[in-house]
Amino acid sequence: VTQVLVAVATGRAKDLALDEVQRPSTFFATFTQTGCTRNMHFAYKVSTTQFAQRNGCLFYDLGCRGPMTHSPCNRILWNRQSSKTRAGMPCIGCTEPEFPHHDLKVGTVFKTQTVMGVPVDLPEGVDRKKYVVHAAKAKDSAPKWVEHDIFVV
Repeated sequence: VTQVLVAVATGRAKDLALDEVQRPSTFFATFTQTGCTRNMHFAYKVSTTQFAQRNGCLFYDLGCRGPMTHSPCNRILWNRQSSKTRAGMPCIGCTEPEFPHHDLKVGTVFKTQTVMGVPVDLPEGVDRKKYVVHAAKAKDSAPKWVEHDIFVV
């Protein structure tokens, strides 16, 4: 917000490129997952099942919308050191026009909606059939160290 206000105050508002929903492209061209310290867990399909744990991806069980949400949350850190996912909370997709994404009944927000173990919502451009094959291979090839918290934040 501050960077946009500075652009407006200095007469450079016309230089701000906007995306299709009128957000500054500079900040919303990438996904929340960009810069997430849990990307290796995402790649190997290793999940965490509790909040505040750092040894697993929040997407597979806790409903993280990071792979589908356009935001700078893991690139522009809170107090230059943290983000929601780094603190162990899943992204809820609050910067997307469809927010809130579910019916908000108890048990639907912080739970990944699945059909036969496959997430209902997949990242942009991911083919469902290919995802199933890739997920099985990734889980099978995950090294032991990926299950541990190797980050010191």
